[in-house]
Parts: sequence; structure tokens; C-alpha cells
Amino acid sequence: MALSACNAVTNPGFESGVLFPWHPSAVDVAKVSNGTSSYGGDHYLALTTAIDNGANTISQLLKGLKPGTNYTFTAEAQVPYDSSEYCFIYAYAGHNATRGEIAQQELDQDTFGSWVSVTGSFVAKKSTAELHVSASCDSEDNSYTGLVWLDSIGVVPQGGCGSS
Repeated sequence: MALSACNAVTNPGFESGVLFPWHPSAVDVAKVSNGTSSYGGDHYLALTTAIDNGANTISQLLKGLKPGTNYTFTAEAQVPYDSSEYCFIYAYAGHNATRGEIAQQELDQDTFGSWVSVTGSFVAKKSTAELHVSASCDSEDNSYTGLVWLDSIGVVPQGGCGSS
């Protein structure tokens, strides 16, 4: 999937082969991988979830947003193998996950091994916003971690590049 030239996300498909400028919530939970499994391009992000069915997050400061403009968030997510009962993807902007909610998507065992689109929208309040994308997985034994792949993350003005 080709991402728009006006995407506010830097390194949206992890094609640089490194995580930067994304910041993980914990050390060693986010790894850029390559191979034929990616959604688009050659790379994707492998995000390990936390034990106790908790989430781990990648975050990035978005710049150049137009206050008052509606933006569309898109991402592709996959649970590569059956290691949990279900996983959950959650995206939000700012410092408050509830007030800044952009998108949420449950990935259940029927979708494991397939890319699933996660979409949502938000109105920019300032010219910058911290974007957070979180993943958690639930299993009977909460001492295990899960794995979620992410790719092709986008934040673009609704209506296209010339919109305001």
C-alpha cells in the first residue's frame, strides 16, 4: 500500500530499517524486521506485548498538523501466529488515552496470520501531537507475551493533501 506524500508519520512503514523516530514504551519490545511477511515494502515492526495481558506502545511526535483539521489514521496489524485468545490494537493522540482515542481494533483467532486494517480519525488541536499505537494480547496464562506486527501507519488530512 502506497502511503500519501502528506502523511504526518515519519518512517510509517519502517522502510528505513530502524525504529527511529518511533519510541517504544519499554526496552527491547519493538524490532524492525524485514521479509516477505510485510504488508507493504520490505519492513514491518514486530511489537512484543507485556506480560499480565498488558500493552506495549510505540510513539512518535507528529509535526506540521493544521489545528482544526480532521485527520484519518490508518495502520495494518497482524498477529502472526496463534499465541493468544485475542489481541487488541489501540491508537491515541496526546497524553490521555481516553480523551485522545483515535482507533481500536480487536484481532481474534479468526484473523491471526492475516493483515487487518485499523482505522480512525481525530481533529488536530495543535500543530504537533504525540501519536501512540499500543498492542496487548490476552491469554489464559498471563505470564506469556504476545506478538503483533504493525506496518503502513498513516495520519493524513481527510480529503487529501490539499485539505485544510
